[in-house]
Amino acid sequence: MNIQNEKGMKLLTELKKKTKVRRLTLDINRRMIFISDIHGDLVTMKAGLEKFGFNDNDYLFIIGDIYEKGDKGTNLEIIRYVMELDRTHDNVFVMAGNCEESLRFILTPMPKRNFLYYVLKRGHSILNDMADEMGITISEDMDVPAFIEAVHKNYIDIYDYIDTLDDVVIINDTIVLVHAGLDDINNIPEYSMSVLKYDNFDTLSKGVDKLTIVGHYPTRNYRHDVSCVNPIFNMRKKIMSIDGGNHLVKGGQINFLFLESLKTMKFNWNYVDHYPKHVMKLDVNYDEPDDFINVTYGDNEIEILDTDLDFNLVKHINSGITMWVHKSYVYEDNGKMYCYDASNQFLSVRKGDIISVIKKAMPYSIIKKNGYIGLIDTKYLDYDN
Repeated sequence: MNIQNEKGMKLLTELKKKTKVRRLTLDINRRMIFISDIHGDLVTMKAGLEKFGFNDNDYLFIIGDIYEKGDKGTNLEIIRYVMELDRTHDNVFVMAGNCEESLRFILTPMPKRNFLYYVLKRGHSILNDMADEMGITISEDMDVPAFIEAVHKNYIDIYDYIDTLDDVVIINDTIVLVHAGLDDINNIPEYSMSVLKYDNFDTLSKGVDKLTIVGHYPTRNYRHDVSCVNPIFNMRKKIMSIDGGNHLVKGGQINFLFLESLKTMKFNWNYVDHYPKHVMKLDVNYDEPDDFINVTYGDNEIEILDTDLDFNLVKHINSGITMWVHKSYVYEDNGKMYCYDASNQFLSVRKGDIISVIKKAMPYSIIKKNGYIGLIDTKYLDYDN
């Protein structure tokens, strides 16, 4: 079978997809719900829709990165769910993210080494899930063209659906939705990847003319003092960043942004995550450090000073600040030591607080309270009185 003649095939040699822009005129009295960066987590997404009462009177906008980077086997499950949700609801609007484009770009004729790097190194791709479902083993010596042909034979409905997704949505000429960033609504880039992968948009942008809601870049990465994955509302620049880092950041979540109506323009938000919950049985108070630090990728070189059970006491090289970091968050690269997602914050809590337990260990546990991530002495989680 010639892959180029398969029904529904797109022009695979064309790597650049033209930016799809959609202008909507919607009821100004209805509630709007915005989410992004689900990354295969269908269970948590559905829990949020139920918890926050999504119904046919709402508008729901999914602003990209539906799959990829989540748990094994979840990518096909969630894209099929979203496709059905979109098909059966005229109040649901699904947009592309850079992770959706991975299906298009990886399936183009490309060097075998690039393809294998993606499916072997990443391991949690929709392509891996497709291979598993078809009973195909991903390996260094696999027949890549035959695999791509099999994907198009069995999953052309998904490929075609992804290819229809909008890249920019403009609501009532008032609100702009885009996965990563768009500097000028009057000068939209011709090709979609310019708006689907714009890292650090809130920092790099000088500001936009219309209120713009984006995902793509976990909000924790914008913060250099406290570790927090809540939305960031930069009203000076008219940018709302809502990517809670679900399945990317340790302690990530799916943020739900709510607009009461276009008439009132009143926003509020909440979140859901997949971590086990714990109800505090007592008050716990910690003194705040002299200087807060939130260590993120790119400025995460450390020196190990000491150890205590499951934790290392480390010094952040650039700031000189010390903190306790779980040993599983520490790694070596080219003779230097680094850590993932670290903070020097211990979280004070109150009796009755419901917290997310990100990692229970000794002598500390990593927890989250109201979107803020930090440490607590594990003995307080085991307190029964």
